[in-house]
Amino acid sequence: MRLALLGIVAAVLLAGCGDSRTPAPPAGRILAPAGFRDVSYPEAGIKLRAPDNWRIFQGTAPQIATIASGDGQIAIWRYPRTEPLPVTQAQLKAARHALIAQVEIRDKTFRLTSSRIVVKPGLRGVELVGQATNEGERRFVRSLHAYEHGAEVVVDAFSPAADFARVDRETF
Repeated sequence: MRLALLGIVAAVLLAGCGDSRTPAPPAGRILAPAGFRDVSYPEAGIKLRAPDNWRIFQGTAPQIATIASGDGQIAIWRYPRTEPLPVTQAQLKAARHALIAQVEIRDKTFRLTSSRIVVKPGLRGVELVGQATNEGERRFVRSLHAYEHGAEVVVDAFSPAADFARVDRETF
């Protein structure tokens, strides 16, 4: 009996020997896209391309979804609007100024890097890029506010500062 017990203990100890374990990649590591796939939310009028190897989580209104890899995320929101939406350059410019003011009120740590008006076929919007605090973490963010079909669709793409340039170029 004692000999059998010693044999089991020896087997357990020997099983732990050998090469050291390969460390797991850091949990916050943001994967480079391994290709892109079309993602659509027809009920919200939203269609975009997302990295194949990022996870997609369905949201609850007004959040449509979150697309994530490590500490990188793309959050998609849809806010119905009753007021007239900006269409002309002048209206979009006014919307940009109002949006910047609103962001600065909501997040006292926000620092604007750049902003622009976006006008493309089927898309009128405002884009802000800057530093913000998200869930207590300092992050860089690219935020697109698109106005169409009685709603403001917001696509917030953010990551830690150290990763932002790469993730912005590869994914956002």
